[in-house]
Amino acid sequence: MDEATPAGSGKGLGISLGIIAGLLAGFFCYVPAVMVWQHFFDVPRPRVYPHGSFTSFGPDPPPASCWVSWAAPALLVVVFGLVTLPWRSVRQFAIPFVLAFMPIAALAAWFVIGMDLFFTPD
Repeated sequence: MDEATPAGSGKGLGISLGIIAGLLAGFFCYVPAVMVWQHFFDVPRPRVYPHGSFTSFGPDPPPASCWVSWAAPALLVVVFGLVTLPWRSVRQFAIPFVLAFMPIAALAAWFVIGMDLFFTPD
């Protein structure tokens, strides 16, 4: 190691790669993973709710399997991140990956679920 290379540069690289990979996976992989999950487990599509029904679904709410299909892939990512806690070298990548993945996946889920439940083309 020479004088220009900081001593902790390997750690910073793992953290940076974890953040970048988590952002990309949350944006590009989460919704397709949910769609595969819904197809594989035959999750029924929710019906479109009328304009102004954001606070109540009325007597016919979306099935629980619809909500589970959105939560399960994200929970799997969290579980895989928690499994890596004993290994320091992997943890430096996995924890930033999970912390970057979750907010992006939540935003993607919010957008797609909102479009599924409340978007009615005029």
